[in-house]
Amino acid sequence: MKNIYRIIVACLVPLTLLLAQAQTAQGVGYGLTKDAAIEQAKRDAVENGLGAYISSETVVTATSLSDNIYSKAQGFVKKFDIVKEKKDPDGNWEITISAEVTQILDQVMQDEAAMQTLLNSMNRPRIIFLLRETNLIDNTPTDFAETKLLSMFYDKGFDVVDRQLVQALKGEPDYEQALGGNVAAAAKIAAMLGAEVIVIGTAKISSGGVFYGMTSGQADLNGKIVRADTGEILAVVPSAHGKKPHISPSTAGVNAVNDAADKLGTDIIRQLIQKWSTQQSNFIKVFIILKNADFGSYMMFQSFLQAQTVSGIRN
Repeated sequence: MKNIYRIIVACLVPLTLLLAQAQTAQGVGYGLTKDAAIEQAKRDAVENGLGAYISSETVVTATSLSDNIYSKAQGFVKKFDIVKEKKDPDGNWEITISAEVTQILDQVMQDEAAMQTLLNSMNRPRIIFLLRETNLIDNTPTDFAETKLLSMFYDKGFDVVDRQLVQALKGEPDYEQALGGNVAAAAKIAAMLGAEVIVIGTAKISSGGVFYGMTSGQADLNGKIVRADTGEILAVVPSAHGKKPHISPSTAGVNAVNDAADKLGTDIIRQLIQKWSTQQSNFIKVFIILKNADFGSYMMFQSFLQAQTVSGIRN
């Protein structure tokens, strides 16, 4: 019996590995613009290749009964090629793509082309870094954590704002408030520099004591990524700890903060990619408020949106 069990396990493991691999799927999208059609085609490719969760709800109003069906694609687009494109006389686009899709986030993290596909689909948002760093070993202002994080984002292909442009705003009231974690102030700084995304956080470098002539460098970081225009939190890491020993106290501190920044950066980038990949593979929720509009105008506007293939409209 044990031998049979082992044979079954041996057969199942390769099957599991096979299912984890990326696969190619075709998707078709429609839209008033070519870009909108491409985005819908990517979502369709993920659904076709990896499936989607389907949910439905029945909505009852005073005048109608309707069933709304929602689907959420479960996966990521690594890369895609346009197979066919067509623009009809009314100006609507139909795009067919062949896409490589995967459910494994690490495949996107480690694939430079996949990262660029994702960033392009998000219109390549520019990122600024606002970190307050306290160095209790050297008792002097330092920026090791910010430098490490900026380097990590840059190496992943993100568009980062030159830190010298950010540093030039030192002394401004909004700058100091932003370093203190004020999102509204940080958004103003981002607007000044043409950035859409902000990384806000704090870093603390300290000594854990001296043992056998070696200083134990300790570092604690926290950070979050915020959309500048809405204040939406895209990713958050409440704590990242690093520790490194060295004969030089200063070097021990630098190595420790780099260790902590590496952990924070890896986690926060992973969260951000997951957030953006999910948005890219699914529809984005948008709230529209109509002012000074009567019921007839409201219904006309709703009908107009539905005619533009805008899905999931809810009152």
